[in-house]
Amino acid sequence: MARLERSFADRFPEGKVEVDYLRPEKVYEAVLEDRADLGLVSYPELARDLVVLNWREELMVVAAAPAHPLSRMPRVRAADLDGVDFIAFDEDLPISRHIEHFLHDAGVHVNKRLHFDNIQSMKEALLLGQAVSILPAPMLRAEVADGRMRAIEMIPTMRRPLGILHRRRPLPRSVQAFLDVLRLPSA
Repeated sequence: MARLERSFADRFPEGKVEVDYLRPEKVYEAVLEDRADLGLVSYPELARDLVVLNWREELMVVAAAPAHPLSRMPRVRAADLDGVDFIAFDEDLPISRHIEHFLHDAGVHVNKRLHFDNIQSMKEALLLGQAVSILPAPMLRAEVADGRMRAIEMIPTMRRPLGILHRRRPLPRSVQAFLDVLRLPSA
């Protein structure tokens, strides 16, 4: 997000970006109630009075601390996850349902030890080294770069869709400028 904010400031110096991290249903509410001009969500769903734009897809990977046995593998087949201790997303989140379907379709059962509604808490729990999770690869860049976490490719692959929400009306110039930054290929 910091990179996007810098790019926006370069293009629209008089603009201002405020970021709040909310559960998906709260993002929809904030945009519908005009408390936010744009919303970024994973697994976007069509909603009345909102424009929902496909933004991008993120590769999902197995996330593990370097001490975890799976972290030595260059790739993890879904079957390799059978019986492992697992840190899950809260069951009511779309990403949780997607992961559940992925594991179910592969005939895999994991031992859910903890569940969270946000990736940061999951990463902190993973650093203890006892469990693994399935997380978006871009969300692990810093931890992988400094050697605190491994992001292991999965076979078959899995991706999480991301979308942009806004009210169904003309956008202010500053909001359109930020939307343009989001839609740049490098965003």
